[in-house]
Amino acid sequence: MNKTASNQNESKRRSIVKAILWRFIGIIWTWMGAYAIIVLVPPSYRTAAFIATLIVIYHHSTRMIMYYFYERIWASVSWGRTEAVKPMSGREKALWIAGIIVSFSIIFFLIIYVTPMVKGK
Repeated sequence: MNKTASNQNESKRRSIVKAILWRFIGIIWTWMGAYAIIVLVPPSYRTAAFIATLIVIYHHSTRMIMYYFYERIWASVSWGRTEAVKPMSGREKALWIAGIIVSFSIIFFLIIYVTPMVKGK
């Protein structure tokens, strides 16, 4: 059953695995791109500033696209997801508040009226 991301929460373990895997992919991808740029740039253009600029452009333009697909793939993986708690309806909130008021009233009654009776015996 395919659920949307808004109906589910992500476990800490899933988030950690996603982050480590993304970092690993990023390191390999950036290293491969930087190596290719250094090898392919003609010697007459090989200045530190030019190489660095090409690496930054490569890194940020390709990683944005990769991240989109990375997240789309993870969206199809159900491991590490839990069903999100849906918000309470107005009726449920009213019942919850009423329950708290009744509970505190009983506790207050026991403290104010019953405790002195028990101590007095």
